[in-house]
Amino acid sequence: MRVLITGGAGRLGITVCKAFLQDGANVRVFDLDTSGNRKSVKGLNGKAEILWGDITQPDSVQKALEGVDAVVHMAGVLPPVAYEKPKLAQKVNVDGTRIIVDLIKARGGNIPFLFTSSVAAFGPTPQATKPLCPNKNVPNPKGAYGETKLQAENIIKESGIDYAILRLTATMYLSFKISDLRRMFTVPLNNRVEYCHPSDTAAAILNAVKNFDKIKGNILVISGGSEQRMLYKDMIRAMMGIMGLPLPPAHKFTTKPYYLDWYDTTKSQELLKFQRHTFADYLKDYSKELARQYGSCFLPFMRHLVGPVFGKVIVQLF
Repeated sequence: MRVLITGGAGRLGITVCKAFLQDGANVRVFDLDTSGNRKSVKGLNGKAEILWGDITQPDSVQKALEGVDAVVHMAGVLPPVAYEKPKLAQKVNVDGTRIIVDLIKARGGNIPFLFTSSVAAFGPTPQATKPLCPNKNVPNPKGAYGETKLQAENIIKESGIDYAILRLTATMYLSFKISDLRRMFTVPLNNRVEYCHPSDTAAAILNAVKNFDKIKGNILVISGGSEQRMLYKDMIRAMMGIMGLPLPPAHKFTTKPYYLDWYDTTKSQELLKFQRHTFADYLKDYSKELARQYGSCFLPFMRHLVGPVFGKVIVQLF
C-alpha cells in the first residue's frame, strides 16, 4: 500500500510517517520545501519518497496523488500562526483541503481519505461538565484555527468521497521550540486537558487507514482517555518539575477559555485501539530527550542546583 501523507514533514507528521513505515507501507511525504522540513525528513533515513510541493497548488497536489492507495491529509497552518495569519490559515486549511478533495473526487473518490482535524472544532467549552463527543456536542469554534478546521470538515463531508475525520487533541512533543513557550501561556491554568502521547496519535492514524471500512464516514476524537484527564496547571507543573522549576506565576497565563477539554473516546478506542501510553510515560520520554540534547548532567544540575536557587526568577523571565 502506498500512502500519501500531506504535511508529513511536520513534528507529528514525521511520527506518523515512521508508524506507517514500520508497518510495512510505502510512504510518500508531501510538504513544503523548507530547510526545516528537509532536516526533518532525514529522520526517515531515506525510506520514504519525498515530494516537495504546495497543497494550495492543484498541479502540485495532482502529482502527489499519482499512484497512491490512501491519503492522510495533515497539511495545515497550526497555532499560533493560524491566529496571527488568518488569511493564510484560510488558504491552506480550507482552500488546500478543497483542492485535494476535488482532485480525489475527479479520480472517483474511492480511496481512503483520512483528515486530521482538531478538537479546536468544538470551540472553547468552559461550561462543559461531561466529556465532549462529536455526536453530542455541536461545534462552535472561535478563532481562525478551529473555524478553518471545521470548514475543511464540511467540505470533506459534502464532497461524496470516502472519508474519515479524526479530531486530534493538542499534542505535547518531545522536542522544544520557542513557539511552544509562547503557547504555554495561552491556556488557562484551570482549563481541563486530556493528554495523548504522539505515538498513540500516530497509532490511531495508522489503524484508521488499516481499518478504514470500519470507520468510514465517522468523526472520531483522538485523545488519551479517562485516565489522562487533568487540569492544565497540573500538566505544566509536572513538566516544569522535570527541570526542578516551579509553575510560572498565575498572572502570566490567560484567563480566556481555550478549546482543550476532556473527551469521550470510547468509540475511537474501541475501533482503533491506540491508547497505549500515559502522561507519566511522556514525562519519562521528555526527561530522556532533555538528557540526549543537553547531556546526562543537565537534569541533575537543574533539579539540585539551578531550580532550588533560581527557579522562581527563571520562570518570571518566560
